[in-house]
Order: sequence, then C-alpha cells, then structure tokens
Amino acid sequence: MSYKKFRLPPWERSKGLSSVLKPLGWLYGAGIEIRNRLYDWGLFKSHFLPIPVISIGNLAVGGTGKTPLTIEITKGLLKRNPDLKLGILSRGYRRKTTDRWIVSDGKEILMGVAESGDEPRLIARSLPGVKVFVGADRVAVAKKALARFDLDLLILDDAFQHRRIHRDVDILLVDAETGLGGGRVLPSGPLREFPWNVKRATCLVVSRFNERIHPDIRRFCPPEIPIFKVRMAVSGIQDAMSGEVVPLEEIRNKDVWGVCGIARPASFLKSLEILKLRLAGFSAFPDHHDYTERDFQGILQEAGEEAPVVTTEKDWVKWEGRHPFRKVYVVPAHLEFIEGEEIYDFIEPFVYNKRKGVEGGVI
Repeated sequence: MSYKKFRLPPWERSKGLSSVLKPLGWLYGAGIEIRNRLYDWGLFKSHFLPIPVISIGNLAVGGTGKTPLTIEITKGLLKRNPDLKLGILSRGYRRKTTDRWIVSDGKEILMGVAESGDEPRLIARSLPGVKVFVGADRVAVAKKALARFDLDLLILDDAFQHRRIHRDVDILLVDAETGLGGGRVLPSGPLREFPWNVKRATCLVVSRFNERIHPDIRRFCPPEIPIFKVRMAVSGIQDAMSGEVVPLEEIRNKDVWGVCGIARPASFLKSLEILKLRLAGFSAFPDHHDYTERDFQGILQEAGEEAPVVTTEKDWVKWEGRHPFRKVYVVPAHLEFIEGEEIYDFIEPFVYNKRKGVEGGVI
C-alpha cells in the first residue's frame, strides 16, 4: 500500500533535535507563563459576559479532538435541555476573510469554508439550529453576538489559552496516549504552555482512552480536578454527496484510497482499518491543508479514476464542489463518554447556577 507522508514536527522527527530546541521551549514557555501571571494578578483584564461561558481547549497543538468534543458537548447539553439557546465562538484558524463573523445564524450557514475556516464550518454543518460565530478578537465578536442574538450559553472552541473572556467552565482535553508531551513546550515539544497549567482546568477530558492514561496526566493534574474519558466511535461510512449511510458490505469489496489533512493522520488510518476497508493507498496532508487543483490531480493520478476516495468530515467541507473524484465517502466519527452523562451532571451546575451579570464582574 502506498502511504504518502508529510513532514513531521521536530519533536516527532528526532529526539536529538527536540533536545537541541529545548532552551527555545523554555523561553517560549516563560513568555506564556508571564502572561498567565498577569491575568492571575488582574493586570490583564478578563471580560465577564452576562451569560455562562464554557471553554474547550487543550495544552498541546493539534490532534486531540477539540472540535469533535465541542460538537459532542453541545449535542449532550441540547439533548438534556432542547430549549437551551446556545452559541459557539471559534477563532477561525486560517480563514481568508476577517470582516464577517456569523458562520451560522441557526437557520442557515452564511459562510463558505474559505471565509469561516474548516472547523467552524464543520461545527455549523454538524449542529443545525446552533449559532456559530468566528473571529480573532473573540471579545468583540462575543459582544456583537450578545447584542444581536438571545443566547443562554456561549461555548468557546479552542480557548484554553484565550483568557480575555472569563469562563465558568474550563474543559481541558488531553490525549491518553501522548499525555503532556514529556513536558516540552514549542518548538521542542507539542505543548503551548508548561504542563502545570493543567491546574486552571475545571475538569479534564482524556481522549483516545483505551484502558490506560498516560502517567504525565496523573502527575500534573491536581487530585481535586475530575477526569472524564472519551473514545472515538466509528460505526459506518456515508456517501459524501448525499449524506446517506452506505452499507459496509457495499464498499468492502472495492479498493479505496484514503486521504486526510488532519494533525494525526494515523488516527484516520486506524478508523479505516476498524471498518475493514480494503486500502489501495493513503495520502496524508498537513492539518488544515488548503487543497489545490494540483493536490486533487495528484491524488487522482495515484488512486486512478475508478477508485473511490475516503476522507474525513473536516476535509470534506473543503472538497465539496471542487473535487474531481467520481465517488467520495466520508467516515463520520463522534466521541463517546465512557462515564455516560456524568460530565453533564458535573458541568451543568456551573452553567445553570450562574446569575446574570455585567462586564467587569458577575453580580
């Protein structure tokens, strides 16, 4: 099977290179630590919103499943309270425009993927009826959203390091297998800040759990912070164009070509193996990759015109209406909480017990 790889980050490429870069990691981490202390001491201002705020984020760069967790938490909250008026605010990584901020008004999606970014677009497609906003200045966008829409709750996607908005619940996502990256900070390791900042979290969600939690997590997580565990559930495959579920027997007798542009391509490859698909080849691109016509033609040349292509939901939102393939399948994946609904029992009191307030402090 052909497997087209992309360039790995330095900490995965070479232990020696990671060690050489360690002093730069200390400097970067120290800068973030100073910024954290300035927020802790009140010298940098956190803006209080008059509605409850849940933040979902992580310490490491890419690949832990923040967007699937945001979608799953939203679905779980709405299942328990269908009348909840909920909005989601994302930064919109690598989007092409900055003047628009409403991805979905809860009735229709108002931006293309280039305008919104791939993850906000995926969130909007996955959560019809939920308002989705995007913008680098999340304080300004939050204020505009509250002025225009009647919201009960705001969820911040990928916001553990974004401390300009005060949050009532800080959900920190950590990978069960890689843990906290050996404590190494960018560019020496995958962490955005030093591992002891786990203590800022209200709770931890450990992703890709399989009977074992990396010892780093136990080492740095204070005992009073609860830990919930999730695993990725892969149950089937869909026709990308129609969205209809395809019987696995229909596709298992075909040679398919896998393609993804995510932080952990091996996790998608594993999903295809779980489904027992017959892979002729697999092409992996960098996370958030902007597919070009040349990329599509390269895949088409390798896979052949007749081979069905299988990709992720995150990639499909960038392919729709642009790809040259005859048949595309999407593998929908969602997170499953091992403890059932215990996480909602834990976070809901923070959400529903908050009294309305004004910016600058909760009354």
